[in-house]
Amino acid sequence: MRRQLAPTVLTVAAVAGVVTFSLVASAPVGNAAARPSSAYAVSAEGQVPIARTPYAESLDGMRQTTSALELPKNPLISVRAGTATAGNDSASVELFDIVIGPEILSQVTIPPELKQTCSTLPTTGADDLPIPDLPLPDLGLPLPQLSTKDLPVKNLPDLCNLLLTPPKSLLAIDSLSVWCSGDQGGVDIGSLTLLGQTVKLPSTKQGATLPAAPLATIKVNAQGKHSDGSFTITGLTIDLGGGTEVITLASATCATPAAKPTPTPKPTQPQVPAPPLDHPPAAPVPTPVKTHQPVTG
Repeated sequence: MRRQLAPTVLTVAAVAGVVTFSLVASAPVGNAAARPSSAYAVSAEGQVPIARTPYAESLDGMRQTTSALELPKNPLISVRAGTATAGNDSASVELFDIVIGPEILSQVTIPPELKQTCSTLPTTGADDLPIPDLPLPDLGLPLPQLSTKDLPVKNLPDLCNLLLTPPKSLLAIDSLSVWCSGDQGGVDIGSLTLLGQTVKLPSTKQGATLPAAPLATIKVNAQGKHSDGSFTITGLTIDLGGGTEVITLASATCATPAAKPTPTPKPTQPQVPAPPLDHPPAAPVPTPVKTHQPVTG
């Protein structure tokens, strides 16, 4: 069931017009303590905290799998299903139907003058009309004052379409999977839409960046090695409001392989030493044989 976004998060819609997508490889993280292989589907920190759900951890190298059909009740994010798996130096996550900010723009009140302007747009030439600079309401997030020019539109018809027929979510992803094995991993992302617009994700493994708004950032395929030999890969990290809310989707950590038990040696029978070659065994005593010989004379 889709849940509506709390009013304190509505302003995010006005600042997520252009989003950064970065594929990064982070520097090693200092952590001397060995960590187990683990994986989780969703977590969030900020005004709407969400614990790592579902979460799987393998302490002894045995395969562990956890699934969840929905997240704990929250106004920010929903998923249809998520599965996390962790094993011996391996981990993976699968997520389906992720929705962030459901029905977000449908709650924004459109100024009457803008609504009137939108209803009288000409059929031709409207693409050249400028976007009016109208303030958007401050809904509680620690963000600067925003206006209609902060929305992801190029002209007035785009703005009218966005506000009069609002999309069902701020961000929607139909599927997301992440895996790691040893110190390698990969990310597979299905169709992703931002405020109803399909976004083409970078195809390169690292170094790709799209033009950005400073208040909403999405990192894709973040990878990092740790000092204990483990390796972590994260599918998506969504930063809303400059750190006000940070959502992590699909993260897998591969620990170093679990130690195999040392087999116990089997006891052996004592060996009897062979006699030296220069002292052969004594010959057996001959047995006398009685016989009669003929006498001649």
